Amino acid sequence: MLFRDDIHVQSNVFLCMRERGKLVPGSTREGHNVFTNTGRNLLSKLIAWKTLGSTDLAFTEKRLRWMGMGSGTQLEVANVSQLNSPVLITPSRYLVEIQSTEHPTSTTARIICIFGVSDITFSQGVVELSEVGAYADVNPADSAGDEDSAAPGFTTALDPSIGTNAPSAYKAFEPINKTADYTIEVRWDFRIV
Repeated sequence: MLFRDDIHVQSNVFLCMRERGKLVPGSTREGHNVFTNTGRNLLSKLIAWKTLGSTDLAFTEKRLRWMGMGSGTQLEVANVSQLNSPVLITPSRYLVEIQSTEHPTSTTARIICIFGVSDITFSQGVVELSEVGAYADVNPADSAGDEDSAAPGFTTALDPSIGTNAPSAYKAFEPINKTADYTIEVRWDFRIV
């Protein structure tokens, strides 16, 4: 008799806006996201070594490192290759570094990113947001594989100054309006079930 043990990585995104630390009514968004083909490729490369021997070589040193937000929307499907309508987080960057990680259980990894009051709305009064992406990267760039090579002028493989980077995970949500009065907290849980 054959028993299959299907292992699934389930992701849940929680997003909310706060004004001076207090939750803004109606600003909470949560739900499951999709692992993009980029993210699925990353997960497959984290499980096994590229070569084994006196010096083991990993396929990649990439881990989730950035988040970006957008004002567009698209279907949450594996072939999402970029945010539909990325917004600048700072005057020169579409991506911001994840501030912290946690392991609330032995089978859950959580990444947390807080977009500050001047993020996104640095030059506009109101920006409508409706999508978020999590991005894998290395820092400093490691020569474990070609995909880990640094982008020109950076110590990371991704270039945070362009909006066309491929996310590893993607979530579309009901639009919210970000102003300079609000911070946005995004928590992304990756749970093995």
